[in-house]
Amino acid sequence: MKPYLERPDWVRRLNQFGPAVGGAAHVIPLLPEELLASAREATGLYDVGDALFEETFRRRIESVDRESNLNLVGRLLCRAEALRVLQTRLRLRALWAEKPEILDEPIERPVFILGAPRTGTSILLELLALDSNLRAPIAWEAHHPLPHGAATDAGAAMEMAEAEQELWADIQPELMTLHELRSDLPCECVHFMALDFGSVYWAMHYATPSFDAWAGTQPDLGARTYREHRRFLQTLQHGSNPRRWLLKSPGHLATMEALMDEYPDAVIVHTHRDPIKFVGSAASTTGLIHWLRSDVVDRIAEGQIGLHGFSFMLNHVRSLRIDGTLPDGQFVDSHYLDLIGDPAVALRKIYEGAGLDWPGGHEDAVRGYLRDKPHGKFGKHEYSLGEYGLDEEQVRSTYAEYVAHYGVASEA
Repeated sequence: MKPYLERPDWVRRLNQFGPAVGGAAHVIPLLPEELLASAREATGLYDVGDALFEETFRRRIESVDRESNLNLVGRLLCRAEALRVLQTRLRLRALWAEKPEILDEPIERPVFILGAPRTGTSILLELLALDSNLRAPIAWEAHHPLPHGAATDAGAAMEMAEAEQELWADIQPELMTLHELRSDLPCECVHFMALDFGSVYWAMHYATPSFDAWAGTQPDLGARTYREHRRFLQTLQHGSNPRRWLLKSPGHLATMEALMDEYPDAVIVHTHRDPIKFVGSAASTTGLIHWLRSDVVDRIAEGQIGLHGFSFMLNHVRSLRIDGTLPDGQFVDSHYLDLIGDPAVALRKIYEGAGLDWPGGHEDAVRGYLRDKPHGKFGKHEYSLGEYGLDEEQVRSTYAEYVAHYGVASEA
Protein backbone atom coordinates (compact mmCIF):
# COMPACT_ATOMS: atom_id res chain seq x y z
CA MET A 1 0.00 0.00 0.00
CA LYS A 2 1.29 3.47 -0.84
CA PRO A 3 2.22 5.80 2.04
CA TYR A 4 -0.66 7.48 3.82
CA LEU A 5 0.67 10.85 2.62
CA GLU A 6 3.94 12.03 1.15
CA ARG A 7 6.21 13.72 3.65
CA PRO A 8 8.51 16.71 3.11
CA ASP A 9 12.01 15.48 2.30
CA TRP A 10 13.53 16.87 5.49
CA VAL A 11 11.03 14.88 7.61
CA ARG A 12 11.53 11.69 5.59
CA ARG A 13 15.31 11.97 5.91
CA LEU A 14 15.24 12.77 9.61
CA ASN A 15 13.06 9.72 10.26
CA GLN A 16 15.65 7.54 8.50
CA PHE A 17 18.02 8.08 11.43
CA GLY A 18 15.83 5.62 13.35
CA PRO A 19 16.23 2.50 11.22
CA ALA A 20 19.85 3.51 10.55
CA VAL A 21 20.71 2.74 14.19
CA GLY A 22 18.34 -0.15 14.81
CA GLY A 23 15.29 1.84 15.87
CA ALA A 24 14.28 5.39 16.76
CA ALA A 25 14.19 4.47 20.47
CA HIS A 26 18.00 4.34 20.42
CA VAL A 27 18.11 7.98 19.31
CA ILE A 28 15.23 9.35 21.39
CA PRO A 29 14.27 7.21 24.39
CA LEU A 30 10.97 7.65 26.21
CA LEU A 31 11.67 6.56 29.78
CA PRO A 32 9.24 7.86 32.42
CA GLU A 33 11.71 8.08 35.29
CA GLU A 34 14.30 9.87 33.17
CA LEU A 35 11.73 12.35 31.84
CA LEU A 36 10.50 13.12 35.33
CA ALA A 37 14.05 13.53 36.67
CA SER A 38 14.92 15.81 33.76
CA ALA A 39 11.87 18.03 34.36
CA ARG A 40 12.69 18.29 38.04
CA GLU A 41 16.32 19.13 37.34
CA ALA A 42 15.39 21.79 34.76
CA THR A 43 12.98 23.56 37.13
CA GLY A 44 14.55 22.87 40.50
CA LEU A 45 11.10 21.78 41.68
CA TYR A 46 9.87 18.41 42.87
CA ASP A 47 6.08 18.31 43.45
CA VAL A 48 4.52 17.09 40.21
CA GLY A 49 1.36 15.65 41.75
CA ASP A 50 0.06 12.78 43.82
CA ALA A 51 0.79 9.06 43.44
CA LEU A 52 -2.13 8.56 41.03
CA PHE A 53 -0.77 11.26 38.74
CA GLU A 54 2.69 9.69 38.73
CA GLU A 55 1.23 6.28 37.97
CA THR A 56 -0.90 7.75 35.18
CA PHE A 57 2.12 9.49 33.68
CA ARG A 58 4.31 6.40 33.84
CA ARG A 59 1.66 4.13 32.36
CA ARG A 60 0.89 6.54 29.53
CA ILE A 61 4.53 7.03 28.50
CA GLU A 62 5.28 3.31 28.75
CA SER A 63 2.25 2.59 26.58
CA VAL A 64 3.29 5.22 24.03
CA ASP A 65 6.79 3.76 23.94
CA ARG A 66 5.59 0.19 23.38
CA GLU A 67 2.45 0.59 21.31
CA SER A 68 2.38 3.80 19.29
CA ASN A 69 4.90 2.76 16.61
CA LEU A 70 6.54 6.17 16.71
CA ASN A 71 9.14 7.20 14.18
CA LEU A 72 11.99 9.49 15.13
CA VAL A 73 10.02 12.71 14.61
CA GLY A 74 7.15 11.22 16.62
CA ARG A 75 9.47 10.41 19.48
CA LEU A 76 10.94 13.90 19.36
CA LEU A 77 7.47 15.45 19.54
CA CYS A 78 6.39 13.17 22.37
CA ARG A 79 9.53 13.76 24.41
CA ALA A 80 9.29 17.54 23.98
CA GLU A 81 5.57 17.54 24.83
CA ALA A 82 6.07 15.39 27.91
CA LEU A 83 8.94 17.51 29.22
CA ARG A 84 7.06 20.75 28.65
CA VAL A 85 3.96 19.41 30.38
CA LEU A 86 5.90 18.07 33.36
CA GLN A 87 7.81 21.33 33.78
CA THR A 88 4.60 23.34 33.54
CA ARG A 89 2.95 21.13 36.16
CA LEU A 90 5.90 21.64 38.49
CA ARG A 91 5.75 25.43 38.07
CA LEU A 92 1.98 25.56 38.49
CA ARG A 93 1.99 23.50 41.66
CA ALA A 94 4.74 25.65 43.12
CA LEU A 95 2.73 28.77 42.30
CA TRP A 96 -0.43 27.34 43.88
CA ALA A 97 1.51 26.49 47.04
CA GLU A 98 2.86 30.05 47.15
CA LYS A 99 -0.47 31.71 46.28
CA PRO A 100 -3.30 29.39 47.33
CA GLU A 101 -5.81 32.19 46.74
CA ILE A 102 -5.51 31.48 43.00
CA LEU A 103 -7.58 28.36 43.55
CA ASP A 104 -10.39 30.49 45.00
CA GLU A 105 -10.89 32.34 41.71
CA PRO A 106 -14.54 32.04 40.61
CA ILE A 107 -15.18 30.41 37.24
CA GLU A 108 -18.82 31.22 36.59
CA ARG A 109 -21.09 30.00 33.79
CA PRO A 110 -18.32 29.08 31.34
CA VAL A 111 -19.40 28.54 27.73
CA PHE A 112 -18.22 25.25 26.21
CA ILE A 113 -18.40 24.59 22.47
CA LEU A 114 -18.49 20.92 21.58
CA GLY A 115 -19.50 18.69 18.72
CA ALA A 116 -18.02 16.21 16.30
CA PRO A 117 -14.93 17.38 14.36
CA ARG A 118 -15.63 19.42 11.22
CA THR A 119 -18.97 20.73 12.53
CA GLY A 120 -17.83 24.34 12.88
CA THR A 121 -16.47 24.26 16.42
CA SER A 122 -13.19 26.02 15.55
CA ILE A 123 -14.60 28.92 13.56
CA LEU A 124 -17.39 29.31 16.13
CA LEU A 125 -14.76 29.61 18.87
CA GLU A 126 -12.88 32.27 16.91
CA LEU A 127 -16.02 34.27 16.12
CA LEU A 128 -17.29 34.20 19.71
CA ALA A 129 -13.82 35.14 20.95
CA LEU A 130 -14.13 38.46 19.08
CA ASP A 131 -16.43 39.49 21.94
CA SER A 132 -14.29 41.29 24.53
CA ASN A 133 -16.71 40.17 27.25
CA LEU A 134 -15.62 36.56 26.69
CA ARG A 135 -12.22 35.06 27.50
CA ALA A 136 -10.79 32.20 25.43
CA PRO A 137 -7.43 30.57 26.15
CA ILE A 138 -4.86 31.46 23.50
CA ALA A 139 -2.56 28.79 22.11
CA TRP A 140 0.67 30.29 23.43
CA GLU A 141 -0.61 30.64 26.99
CA ALA A 142 -2.06 27.12 26.92
CA HIS A 143 1.50 25.90 26.34
CA HIS A 144 3.40 28.46 28.42
CA PRO A 145 1.05 29.92 31.05
CA LEU A 146 3.82 31.10 33.36
CA PRO A 147 7.03 33.04 32.63
CA HIS A 148 10.06 30.76 32.55
CA GLY A 149 13.51 30.68 30.97
CA ALA A 150 13.44 32.59 27.69
CA ALA A 151 9.64 32.93 27.84
CA THR A 152 9.78 36.12 29.90
CA ASP A 153 6.78 37.85 28.29
CA ALA A 154 3.85 37.14 26.00
CA GLY A 155 5.81 37.82 22.83
CA ALA A 156 8.60 35.44 23.75
CA ALA A 157 6.15 32.77 24.90
CA MET A 158 4.18 33.13 21.65
CA GLU A 159 7.35 32.66 19.62
CA MET A 160 8.28 29.63 21.71
CA ALA A 161 4.82 28.10 21.26
CA GLU A 162 5.36 28.07 17.49
CA ALA A 163 7.58 25.04 18.07
CA GLU A 164 4.46 22.96 18.62
CA GLN A 165 1.60 24.98 17.17
CA GLU A 166 3.19 25.65 13.79
CA LEU A 167 5.90 23.01 13.45
CA TRP A 168 3.17 20.41 12.97
CA ALA A 169 2.21 22.02 9.66
CA ASP A 170 5.86 22.05 8.58
CA ILE A 171 6.02 18.31 9.23
CA GLN A 172 2.75 17.64 7.38
CA PRO A 173 1.47 20.65 5.40
CA GLU A 174 -1.98 19.08 4.88
CA LEU A 175 -2.76 19.88 8.51
CA MET A 176 -3.39 23.49 7.55
CA THR A 177 -6.30 22.42 5.32
CA LEU A 178 -7.96 21.06 8.46
CA HIS A 179 -7.21 23.73 11.01
CA GLU A 180 -5.15 26.89 10.97
CA LEU A 181 -2.26 26.42 13.39
CA ARG A 182 -1.14 29.67 14.98
CA SER A 183 0.14 30.41 18.45
CA ASP A 184 -1.93 33.61 18.70
CA LEU A 185 -5.34 32.02 18.03
CA PRO A 186 -7.89 30.78 20.58
CA CYS A 187 -7.27 27.10 21.13
CA GLU A 188 -8.96 23.91 22.22
CA CYS A 189 -8.99 22.84 25.85
CA VAL A 190 -7.05 19.70 24.91
CA HIS A 191 -3.83 21.71 24.73
CA PHE A 192 -3.83 22.50 28.43
CA MET A 193 -5.68 19.34 29.41
CA ALA A 194 -2.43 17.64 28.36
CA LEU A 195 -1.25 18.60 31.85
CA ASP A 196 -2.98 15.40 32.96
CA PHE A 197 -1.63 12.36 31.16
CA GLY A 198 -5.00 10.67 31.50
CA SER A 199 -6.64 13.32 29.31
CA VAL A 200 -7.99 13.19 25.78
CA TYR A 201 -4.95 15.05 24.40
CA TRP A 202 -2.72 12.00 24.70
CA ALA A 203 -5.47 9.68 23.47
CA MET A 204 -5.88 11.81 20.33
CA HIS A 205 -2.22 11.74 19.39
CA TYR A 206 -0.97 8.34 20.48
CA ALA A 207 -2.28 4.78 20.26
CA THR A 208 -2.05 3.42 23.82
CA PRO A 209 -4.40 0.41 24.18
CA SER A 210 -2.86 -0.94 27.38
CA PHE A 211 -3.13 2.47 29.03
CA ASP A 212 -6.75 2.79 27.88
CA ALA A 213 -7.57 -0.59 29.41
CA TRP A 214 -6.06 0.48 32.75
CA ALA A 215 -7.75 3.91 32.63
CA GLY A 216 -11.11 2.17 32.31
CA THR A 217 -10.57 0.77 35.81
CA GLN A 218 -9.86 4.22 37.31
CA PRO A 219 -13.16 6.05 37.93
CA ASP A 220 -11.48 9.15 39.37
CA LEU A 221 -9.48 10.09 36.26
CA GLY A 222 -12.24 12.16 34.65
CA ALA A 223 -12.97 14.16 37.79
CA ARG A 224 -9.27 14.85 38.30
CA THR A 225 -8.81 15.99 34.69
CA TYR A 226 -11.56 18.61 34.99
CA ARG A 227 -10.37 19.71 38.42
CA GLU A 228 -7.01 20.47 36.79
CA HIS A 229 -8.88 22.15 33.93
CA ARG A 230 -10.51 24.56 36.41
CA ARG A 231 -7.23 25.26 38.17
CA PHE A 232 -5.59 26.16 34.89
CA LEU A 233 -8.33 28.67 34.10
CA GLN A 234 -8.08 30.10 37.63
CA THR A 235 -4.35 30.61 37.09
CA LEU A 236 -4.83 32.48 33.80
CA GLN A 237 -7.61 34.58 35.34
CA HIS A 238 -5.82 35.54 38.55
CA GLY A 239 -4.93 39.22 38.74
CA SER A 240 -7.36 40.30 36.00
CA ASN A 241 -11.04 41.20 35.86
CA PRO A 242 -12.99 37.94 35.46
CA ARG A 243 -14.79 37.40 32.17
CA ARG A 244 -16.92 34.46 31.11
CA TRP A 245 -14.69 31.72 29.83
CA LEU A 246 -15.14 30.51 26.27
CA LEU A 247 -13.89 26.96 25.80
CA LYS A 248 -13.96 24.31 23.11
CA SER A 249 -13.09 20.74 22.23
CA PRO A 250 -14.80 17.87 20.44
CA GLY A 251 -13.13 15.71 23.10
CA HIS A 252 -15.58 16.97 25.74
CA LEU A 253 -18.27 14.86 24.09
CA ALA A 254 -16.70 11.76 25.63
CA THR A 255 -16.59 13.18 29.16
CA MET A 256 -19.73 15.31 29.49
CA GLU A 257 -20.75 13.94 32.85
CA ALA A 258 -17.35 14.76 34.40
CA LEU A 259 -17.42 18.21 32.77
CA MET A 260 -20.86 19.03 34.20
CA ASP A 261 -19.89 17.66 37.62
CA GLU A 262 -17.04 20.19 37.72
CA TYR A 263 -18.96 23.02 36.01
CA PRO A 264 -22.64 22.52 36.90
CA ASP A 265 -23.52 26.03 35.68
CA ALA A 266 -21.82 25.63 32.29
CA VAL A 267 -23.58 26.59 29.07
CA ILE A 268 -22.98 24.08 26.29
CA VAL A 269 -23.05 25.11 22.61
CA HIS A 270 -23.56 21.81 20.80
CA THR A 271 -22.72 21.92 17.09
CA HIS A 272 -24.38 19.68 14.50
CA ARG A 273 -23.73 18.77 10.88
CA ASP A 274 -24.62 16.13 8.31
CA PRO A 275 -22.57 13.04 9.32
CA ILE A 276 -21.67 12.44 5.68
CA LYS A 277 -19.59 15.59 5.97
CA PHE A 278 -17.86 14.86 9.24
CA VAL A 279 -17.39 11.08 9.59
CA GLY A 280 -14.86 10.67 6.77
CA SER A 281 -13.22 13.95 7.65
CA ALA A 282 -12.87 12.88 11.29
CA ALA A 283 -11.28 9.59 10.19
CA SER A 284 -8.89 11.48 7.92
CA THR A 285 -8.05 13.96 10.67
CA THR A 286 -7.16 11.31 13.26
CA GLY A 287 -5.21 9.41 10.63
CA LEU A 288 -3.23 12.52 9.79
CA ILE A 289 -2.52 13.27 13.44
CA HIS A 290 -1.14 9.74 13.86
CA TRP A 291 0.83 9.96 10.58
CA LEU A 292 2.54 13.04 11.98
CA ARG A 293 4.22 10.76 14.52
CA SER A 294 4.11 7.24 13.13
CA ASP A 295 4.63 5.32 9.89
CA VAL A 296 1.66 3.08 10.75
CA VAL A 297 -1.89 4.31 10.06
CA ASP A 298 -4.70 1.74 9.91
CA ARG A 299 -7.21 3.54 7.71
CA ILE A 300 -9.92 0.93 8.27
CA ALA A 301 -9.59 1.29 12.05
CA GLU A 302 -9.68 5.08 11.76
CA GLY A 303 -12.84 4.73 9.68
CA GLN A 304 -14.51 2.62 12.35
CA ILE A 305 -13.58 5.16 15.02
CA GLY A 306 -15.06 7.94 12.91
CA LEU A 307 -18.20 5.91 12.21
CA HIS A 308 -18.95 4.33 15.57
CA GLY A 309 -16.90 6.37 18.06
CA PHE A 310 -18.60 9.68 17.40
CA SER A 311 -21.99 8.02 16.94
CA PHE A 312 -21.68 6.51 20.41
CA MET A 313 -20.63 9.83 21.97
CA LEU A 314 -23.31 11.88 20.23
CA ASN A 315 -26.08 9.42 21.04
CA HIS A 316 -24.87 9.09 24.62
CA VAL A 317 -25.05 12.86 25.10
CA ARG A 318 -28.47 12.86 23.42
CA SER A 319 -29.79 10.19 25.80
CA LEU A 320 -28.38 12.02 28.84
CA ARG A 321 -30.11 15.22 27.75
CA ILE A 322 -33.37 13.36 27.27
CA ASP A 323 -33.34 11.62 30.66
CA GLY A 324 -32.23 14.75 32.50
CA THR A 325 -28.80 13.50 33.58
CA LEU A 326 -27.45 16.49 31.64
CA PRO A 327 -29.47 19.73 32.03
CA ASP A 328 -31.00 20.16 28.57
CA GLY A 329 -31.89 23.78 29.36
CA GLN A 330 -28.18 24.63 29.51
CA PHE A 331 -27.58 23.38 25.95
CA VAL A 332 -27.76 25.58 22.86
CA ASP A 333 -27.85 23.67 19.57
CA SER A 334 -26.07 25.24 16.59
CA HIS A 335 -26.24 23.88 13.05
CA TYR A 336 -23.32 24.18 10.65
CA LEU A 337 -25.47 25.18 7.68
CA ASP A 338 -27.02 28.01 9.70
CA LEU A 339 -23.57 29.24 10.73
CA ILE A 340 -22.14 29.38 7.23
CA GLY A 341 -25.43 30.57 5.73
CA ASP A 342 -25.72 33.69 7.89
CA PRO A 343 -23.07 33.79 10.62
CA ALA A 344 -24.43 36.89 12.38
CA VAL A 345 -27.96 35.47 12.65
CA ALA A 346 -26.64 32.09 13.86
CA LEU A 347 -24.46 33.80 16.47
CA ARG A 348 -27.36 35.93 17.71
CA LYS A 349 -29.33 32.74 18.35
CA ILE A 350 -26.41 31.36 20.35
CA TYR A 351 -26.18 34.59 22.35
CA GLU A 352 -29.88 34.42 23.17
CA GLY A 353 -29.71 30.79 24.20
CA ALA A 354 -26.56 31.30 26.28
CA GLY A 355 -27.86 34.43 28.02
CA LEU A 356 -25.14 36.64 26.54
CA ASP A 357 -25.47 40.30 25.64
CA TRP A 358 -24.84 41.06 21.96
CA PRO A 359 -22.07 43.70 21.88
CA GLY A 360 -22.38 46.80 19.77
CA GLY A 361 -20.71 46.47 16.37
CA HIS A 362 -20.26 42.74 16.78
CA GLU A 363 -21.92 41.95 13.47
CA ASP A 364 -19.36 44.09 11.62
CA ALA A 365 -16.52 42.42 13.56
CA VAL A 366 -17.78 38.97 12.57
CA ARG A 367 -18.11 39.85 8.90
CA GLY A 368 -14.67 41.47 8.83
CA TYR A 369 -13.06 38.44 10.44
CA LEU A 370 -14.65 36.06 7.95
CA ARG A 371 -13.66 38.30 5.05
CA ASP A 372 -10.03 38.09 6.12
CA LYS A 373 -10.26 34.34 6.77
CA PRO A 374 -12.18 32.82 3.89
CA HIS A 375 -13.26 29.18 3.90
CA GLY A 376 -10.58 27.02 2.28
CA LYS A 377 -7.85 29.61 2.84
CA PHE A 378 -5.21 26.86 2.93
CA GLY A 379 -6.72 24.57 0.34
CA LYS A 380 -9.30 21.81 0.43
CA HIS A 381 -9.13 18.84 2.77
CA GLU A 382 -9.14 15.89 0.37
CA TYR A 383 -10.47 12.49 1.49
CA SER A 384 -13.10 9.92 0.60
CA LEU A 385 -15.23 7.58 2.68
CA GLY A 386 -13.99 4.63 0.64
CA GLU A 387 -10.39 5.20 1.77
CA TYR A 388 -11.53 4.34 5.29
CA GLY A 389 -13.69 1.36 4.41
CA LEU A 390 -16.92 3.36 4.64
CA ASP A 391 -19.85 4.24 2.41
CA GLU A 392 -22.74 6.68 2.61
CA GLU A 393 -25.32 4.02 3.45
CA GLN A 394 -23.33 2.92 6.52
CA VAL A 395 -23.04 6.48 7.72
CA ARG A 396 -26.70 7.34 7.16
CA SER A 397 -27.83 4.19 8.96
CA THR A 398 -25.46 4.60 11.92
CA TYR A 399 -26.40 8.24 12.53
CA ALA A 400 -30.12 8.03 11.70
CA GLU A 401 -31.33 8.59 15.28
CA TYR A 402 -28.92 11.47 15.84
CA VAL A 403 -29.96 13.19 12.60
CA ALA A 404 -33.67 12.74 13.30
CA HIS A 405 -33.48 13.94 16.91
CA TYR A 406 -31.67 17.19 16.14
CA GLY A 407 -33.21 17.80 12.71
CA VAL A 408 -29.82 17.83 10.99
CA ALA A 409 -30.15 18.88 7.34
CA SER A 410 -28.57 16.83 4.57
CA GLU A 411 -25.67 18.39 2.66
CA ALA A 412 -25.72 15.72 -0.07
